[in-house]
Amino acid sequence: MNQNEFVIFAELKRDHFDKILQTLREHFKKVQSGRQGDDWIWIQFGEDSIEIDSFYSMELEFKGKYQYINVAKQIIQDMDSKWILQVFDPPKVDLTR
Repeated sequence: MNQNEFVIFAELKRDHFDKILQTLREHFKKVQSGRQGDDWIWIQFGEDSIEIDSFYSMELEFKGKYQYINVAKQIIQDMDSKWILQVFDPPKVDLTR
């Protein structure tokens, strides 16, 4: 898989958005979020980001470039298992890009 290819690492329960956001803010300095019909969280890494959003799903898709797979795995480990619907191993290609 190409390191710059966008993938979906996991699907998270949308009704736990606030708890997920709070956990991410405890671990990362640059976290942006919003709720306007869809829910979204961006975790900034310099010019790139890992994204968690409901733009193309009824639940939250946790996605980013494949090169961030180790960061994604660490974030998933820090989450309460009740928030996680499914972890994709290997990550699945994000066909919306």
